[in-house]
Amino acid sequence: MKRSVRWGILGAANIAKKQMIPAILHSDNGIVHAIASRSGKAKEFAMEFTIPTLFTDYHELLQCEEIDAVYIALPNALHKEWIEKAITAGKHVLCEKPIVLQEHELAEIFVAANQRKVHVMEAFMYRFHPQIREAKRMLDAGVIGELLTIRSRFHFTMKDWQQDIRLQPELGGGVLWDIGSYCVNSMLEFIGEEPVAIQVMSGRKDGVDTHVAVQFRFPNAVLGVADCSFYGPMTEEIDIIGTNGTMHLPHAFRPDRNEDVGVIRIRTDEGEQQLEWIGKSYVAQVNAFQEAVLGDSPLPYTQQQMLQHSRTLQKIVEQLKTS
Repeated sequence: MKRSVRWGILGAANIAKKQMIPAILHSDNGIVHAIASRSGKAKEFAMEFTIPTLFTDYHELLQCEEIDAVYIALPNALHKEWIEKAITAGKHVLCEKPIVLQEHELAEIFVAANQRKVHVMEAFMYRFHPQIREAKRMLDAGVIGELLTIRSRFHFTMKDWQQDIRLQPELGGGVLWDIGSYCVNSMLEFIGEEPVAIQVMSGRKDGVDTHVAVQFRFPNAVLGVADCSFYGPMTEEIDIIGTNGTMHLPHAFRPDRNEDVGVIRIRTDEGEQQLEWIGKSYVAQVNAFQEAVLGDSPLPYTQQQMLQHSRTLQKIVEQLKTS
């Protein structure tokens, strides 16, 4: 008999509608059993995706015995509260990034999750596309020599400067928490260590960072440069420079915008090559999480990695306050 993971969705954000609910429905073992929303959008979602159970209260969803795991698509500032409540209810949790806004909050969450024997993971879907795994493998194998510099950038043009939740500081808004976190996360993934020095510059609008550039120095003198913005045209790429060549990922974070095709371009003294991998990042993320929930494998994005990421972001945020 096929085992399944029964999901509850907390929040009716666009990311849930456009990406995560479809990903669960196309996954190997996922069932969307319920959705809760205070905005009234739950009924619309339920009709579109044939979700059998609706709640207007998040607590009621968490008390539903037919739910194994919850996906949290609430504003950033509400993540910690509802992750903890989900853990208390015995639910596994997949939460949109950033999982929390303080590293100590994440440490507390993991203590509670380990005690309740439930999985908690931050939803960085880009990590689950095969291009990232292959890029990491080639870097570790020395395909472009010893690592010298990583440059990561993620920009898009913000449309609604009045209403977009990502511009509300009291809810954890700002470009760093939104798309800048991808730039930081990818550096930590490829380098495997936290930076030893950080320098931050930023532009702000109405109390929220809207354009951020960060320089990093990692152990062994590896350097990193990350920039993110709500002003520029869509750009989501990574350049990696080694002692024997370069690697370029032109669709590093959103290969779904390139028909799910991830591209890696390698240039060395031996010549140039372009490698391509097809994969659905969101579906792969859900499958990996469900395998852990069903006990078939550990989470590929570990608690230690999530803590390193949260710690690094917190250091950047501290500098943003004075930049």
